[in-house]
Amino acid sequence: MRAPAPSAARHLERRYGELTRQQRQVADYVLAHPFEAATLAIDALAARCAVSVATMNRLARALGYPSYSAFRADWQQLLRGGVPPIERLLRQRERSATARERVQATLSGGGEHLRAAGALLDEATLARVGTRLVGARRIAVLGGDVSAYLAGYFASYASLFRDGVDAISGLGGASEAERRVLALGPEDVLLAVSLPRYSALTVELAALARAREVHVIALTDGPAAPIVEHAHESLLAPSQPGMLPASAVGAIALLEGLCAVLAAHSPRSRDELLARSQRAARFHVVDDAARR
Repeated sequence: MRAPAPSAARHLERRYGELTRQQRQVADYVLAHPFEAATLAIDALAARCAVSVATMNRLARALGYPSYSAFRADWQQLLRGGVPPIERLLRQRERSATARERVQATLSGGGEHLRAAGALLDEATLARVGTRLVGARRIAVLGGDVSAYLAGYFASYASLFRDGVDAISGLGGASEAERRVLALGPEDVLLAVSLPRYSALTVELAALARAREVHVIALTDGPAAPIVEHAHESLLAPSQPGMLPASAVGAIALLEGLCAVLAAHSPRSRDELLARSQRAARFHVVDDAARR
């Protein structure tokens, strides 16, 4: 998770002495939780800070913003971009470190991404997402580049618990993906996975699905991601990595969490789930001793 740009932090610090006690309470929280400041609705952030919505609006004006939405828009800009992947690669090559140190740093970064993703979870949004996924006639999962593999990962596991889950990425190219989106309707859900570097095709197909009244759920890395404007709900998994274009750790965890929601509401009976598991067992090597 990236901290705010130094200029924004200095601006807040310069005005800090002019703020009321409750406004400072919000300022402290915002500086410590920049992703929440950029993504949560005003009432949700007010609840996190234990202040009123009026206090949030007064803070924005005290800092020179015309409205709270303008304040939040600035924080969204702060979370855009970052060091280009090639520059991160060159810096990593120049840094002296053992293989263990590099792997440990990656694991530590993954832990930070998981904590950030957890902090961004919004109960109302998740409730709507869960209801849509459970009640959908079909769930189409879309992603480009590396996100296509994540889409397939989700579809593989989600299909254990319900029918009608399909990854529509990479099956015959862009024209085939478009035909599959055109086959969706208002009773279906398009789950669009979009991590940097963002796929233009994913954004285009999400816009097409939304125009056709398909319910679009985005899983991306921040509120400024291009997929967000075409989604009914967005789930955020910070993905700023040490070297790669994006870290998928947070996204995978969120996808597994959505699979857990589907598993808890699976229309399949206990006997059917057990029978499917037994049929699949013949393709796997099972260490009975390890399971005991």
